[in-house]
Amino acid sequence: MEVETSSDKNIILITIDCLRADHIHCMGYEKDITPTIDWLAKNGIMFSNAFANGPYTPYSVPSFLTSNIPPIPKRANTIAQILKSNGYSTFAFVPNPIIFSESIGGFRANQGFDLFDLMLSKGKQYRLTIEFLRMAIMKYFRLGLKEKSMIHKSFYKIYDKLIQTLPRLFCPKNHLHIPTAEHVNKRAINCIKDQKNKFFLWLHYMDVHEPYAPMNYENQDEMLYLITKYRDFPNMLSKEEIQKLINLYDLELEYTDKALNNFLKELKKLKLLDKSIIILSADHGDAFGEHGTLGHGGKFRAQLYDEFLHVPLIIHGFKEKGIVIDRQVQLLDLAPTICKLLKIPTPPSFFGESLFSPTPRRLIAKSGWYLGYRTDDYKLIINKSEFDQPGLYDLKKDPEEKTNIYNKNKELRDRLESEMVALLEQYKKKKDLLDIKVKL
Repeated sequence: MEVETSSDKNIILITIDCLRADHIHCMGYEKDITPTIDWLAKNGIMFSNAFANGPYTPYSVPSFLTSNIPPIPKRANTIAQILKSNGYSTFAFVPNPIIFSESIGGFRANQGFDLFDLMLSKGKQYRLTIEFLRMAIMKYFRLGLKEKSMIHKSFYKIYDKLIQTLPRLFCPKNHLHIPTAEHVNKRAINCIKDQKNKFFLWLHYMDVHEPYAPMNYENQDEMLYLITKYRDFPNMLSKEEIQKLINLYDLELEYTDKALNNFLKELKKLKLLDKSIIILSADHGDAFGEHGTLGHGGKFRAQLYDEFLHVPLIIHGFKEKGIVIDRQVQLLDLAPTICKLLKIPTPPSFFGESLFSPTPRRLIAKSGWYLGYRTDDYKLIINKSEFDQPGLYDLKKDPEEKTNIYNKNKELRDRLESEMVALLEQYKKKKDLLDIKVKL
């Protein structure tokens, strides 16, 4: 597919942390909670089968910023660096300390930005660190107890009584420290309202990220109890409680969609909406128990199923409108696509290609011990740990990835493993352009 290109449009990248593709109304969700995202899709181009290259932030974000797969070398070019060298001012408002911290391989996400605003004071960063440490301690304490043991049952019984009685004392405080989408909007608008130069702006909304704590939820004590139990003992949540957490997640998404609408209104007031290409996506999704996991890795083990990898991807700002592209694409292709839309040469170290290229995509996803390979028809998951068996899923017959056929079809398994190795070898050659050694 050929699309309109322009060398003078602004690029606005909006990523929503933890947003699953299947919770967006225009992508099939029954709840009509995303009218603004739906409007962008109706008036732009939507990729209905877009996938992140990692199930959580340290793997996914560096991938789409550099069009490389972790470990990302320090010398890798970010899309911000490329645009800055081509005359763009570059700004980011990203209130996620994980993004700013040193990523897999030593790469930092702020490379190439004139302004990279974490929007978190030192005090808030400290308090968030305490929250993360508390979650990690509880995770390993929980994993160290046998779930059906008397110690586990006794401890949990006392703990559950405490958080029901005093939910405000024990609840997570993350949501009190991380700026909302409206705060991100305000900071970004103040930055660009007098901007004369063309710019690249990256906004990262955190509201859909756990803890799911919408301000307008009627029963605040129930909400605080649920998000505390979710943080510390997610394995003890009932199906009814998980459904309530999904409702909280949806309320956060509904708020984010409204904030997005307000941002677009401000762009229109500033006469920037028609001068900008807007790209909306997510770094990864979140699980709600589909494969025994909740969240995206912090509570259990990171996985490579589609509840983590299938993300929205919408591009607005073309003459073409209301187009849905169903073929498989990946966020690794985001940076090369931006280059193509702006008529900028694509760096040879980028591993992806334009989203509009008709070439069939085979994608790699990574996470710690896990390595995934996805084609249109199958997904292969290899792991280097003793926790899980390798996985092979027929995505046409089994889109929910419930039936593992790894040990049932050796010929198919061997073929996919060979294809995956060949793709990794291509990736290694790209890495060699940066004079680094990569251990596959």
